[in-house]
Amino acid sequence: MEEKKQNVIEKYLDTKQKKIIAGCLAGVLVIGCAGAVILNTSSSKELVLASDEVKAEFGQRVSTNVADYLDANKSGDVDKIIKDTKEKDNLKYVTVTNKDENGNVVSKEEKDYPEVGDYEISFTYKKEKSTVKVSVKDTTKPEIEAPESIDVIQYTDLSTFNFGELLKATDYSDVKDWKIDTSKVDVNTIGSYELKVSIQDKYKNKATKKLKVNIVQAPEVSEGEVAVTEVVTDENGNKKTVVTKKASDQVSKNDAVASTSPVSNKGTVNSSSSSSASKPTTNSGTSKPSGNNTSSSNSSNSSSSSSKGDEHKHNYNIPITKTVHHDAVTKVVHHDAVTRQETYTVVDKEAYDEPVYETHVVCKVCGQDFGKGSEASLNAGDHSAITGHSYHSTKVQAGTKHHDAVTHQETKTVVVTPAYDETVVVKQAYDETVTTGYKCSCGATK
Repeated sequence: MEEKKQNVIEKYLDTKQKKIIAGCLAGVLVIGCAGAVILNTSSSKELVLASDEVKAEFGQRVSTNVADYLDANKSGDVDKIIKDTKEKDNLKYVTVTNKDENGNVVSKEEKDYPEVGDYEISFTYKKEKSTVKVSVKDTTKPEIEAPESIDVIQYTDLSTFNFGELLKATDYSDVKDWKIDTSKVDVNTIGSYELKVSIQDKYKNKATKKLKVNIVQAPEVSEGEVAVTEVVTDENGNKKTVVTKKASDQVSKNDAVASTSPVSNKGTVNSSSSSSASKPTTNSGTSKPSGNNTSSSNSSNSSSSSSKGDEHKHNYNIPITKTVHHDAVTKVVHHDAVTRQETYTVVDKEAYDEPVYETHVVCKVCGQDFGKGSEASLNAGDHSAITGHSYHSTKVQAGTKHHDAVTHQETKTVVVTPAYDETVVVKQAYDETVTTGYKCSCGATK
């Protein structure tokens, strides 16, 4: 009987022990699961970006607004994230210096696109921080504007020709000098040839363009004049060449003076990308017209003939002249407007103060405010016992919460100097003495 009782007790203890162990294991599992849930919750992110890398072409604006980077499907409360996220970046923006025709600085303006380089944009929301790497590169070649064809006088030295005045390159980066391939142009033979121009920016992006060069015959010139190829601007603002002649002292530094004899062509020449940096063209020679004077070597014969009573022979050695007036030659030069960018602040939502309320215990009769919490209720009870007044819990304004104004920055273009057209005198008006014939001392004319 005693042994049976002992077996029952051991069986009971064994069963109880198993239950205790099972209970402990269950407890560990519950605690482990709860810990896993807490760990999983704490590691979940609300600020999730669709990409952490941005590649931009030089000249493009790079956004610093977190709304443009958020992954709305994986982030938390998007509106709240956009509102409360703080942004910080190291973007370095391009500054452009505007100069007048004389090279004087008239203004400086900061563009809304960053310089070539690598940057970072950091977004911080609560305790989360995400970084976007920004890479700005210049892979765009310059844009070239050039006339389809130009006229150049025969025997013009192309190594001194001001091609840069005819060409225009547009590029966000600084460009180097023009490379002019003149190898296919024979300036000594009248005809049409192909000319190739190219230009490269500081990041080795190269652009090329082909145009036609017409080698034309030089106009006839008088003494003191030279034949030149001049670059002018037409009524539509387009650059073109004009073949003309000028007085030697009226030749400008941008005029290409033609020689009177063949010249060598070097094949490839450089030309400044700034028209103001062109070298002056010097006079290569003077062409003199042939005279119409009649020789007077027979004057002795004339005198001897006169002494012999022969008929008078005319000697036309006295020039007959007249004055011809030439009006001034002018051209219209267009000057673009000079502008600058100004930044100003736009208020999207005004600042305001929001009242903050707390639940206080207040006497209904005398209005005494006992504050909040259990102590306030005890004090109100004592007050009620003494005065017989009743009390209740009600909301009382405890202060205010200030909300700053919501603003953003905008830019506008301000005109520093309006665009204008200037009439420039290419050649001054002058009077020319022209020989129209010759006369003899006797009055006879020829």
